[in-house]
Amino acid sequence: WFERDDVKTVIEYLRSCKDVSTIGLWGRSMGAVTALMHGCRDPSIACLVLDSPFASLQQLARELVDEAQISIPKFAVGIALRMV
Repeated sequence: WFERDDVKTVIEYLRSCKDVSTIGLWGRSMGAVTALMHGCRDPSIACLVLDSPFASLQQLARELVDEAQISIPKFAVGIALRMV
């Protein structure tokens, strides 16, 4: 959630540089979600390239656990997701 504020800080820095004119964001997975979350707040972003964003962090986490080669109890995943 707070990563979008990091993106805002970087963009503010880039805008202060004389060599930068147009800014676009590219992100993959969580980076794509972060770019999207910032892009909706900043209409001056020229473009967004969103590679494999996910719609639900909870769904993604559960799928990753299901595909993992180690056994993690589902209740532990639920507890961890509630803490995020």
